[in-house]
Amino acid sequence: MNQPHFKWLALLAVLSCLQACTITSEPVAKREPTAVATMAAYDLHSYVGVLAAQLSDLAGMVKTSERIAITSFYFTSGVDKALATGMGQGLSQQIQESLMTYFAQMGYQTTEYRLENAIVLHPSADSILTRDVTQLRARQNIGFVITGTLTEQQHAYVVNARLVNLHDGLVMSAATTEIPKNVMWSSERVQMREGTIYRTEY
Repeated sequence: MNQPHFKWLALLAVLSCLQACTITSEPVAKREPTAVATMAAYDLHSYVGVLAAQLSDLAGMVKTSERIAITSFYFTSGVDKALATGMGQGLSQQIQESLMTYFAQMGYQTTEYRLENAIVLHPSADSILTRDVTQLRARQNIGFVITGTLTEQQHAYVVNARLVNLHDGLVMSAATTEIPKNVMWSSERVQMREGTIYRTEY
């Protein structure tokens, strides 16, 4: 093969490569990123721990013999009428249950005032808890109560709690924190927390 002919073939090869690069370098439609349903960084019990720590910073003495009861948390706009519903379903009750756990673990005389006089046997379960006041034990002997409210914001619930002396109504300590709405399961069936996928029941 003579040299001029070789140069001509090399030039054709270069032109072919340039043409191929031109074709493949056309802009490609980009796919917009989709939002991934996520959960809060911590579980609900951990957020309630912040409340418990603040409430345990007392402004006065609480005798070790004094019993503490913990009530449900209601919306500020509907005290005694509306518990948290929707995405926060169960939030009010879980705050109550978690605070009972924390205060019992911290050594306070935490009272379960929903006890019946005896264990009740049902066909498929057993129970000793009730909300029927006629079935509650007559003597509760409660000296202090932890109560509080929920205020709904766009992204979270603001929780305010107080430890109150039932004898004189004095607030012994107070606490506040924000609990993200996505700490509870949303309507999404697949969610992610700290890089781990969580699936709800189908």
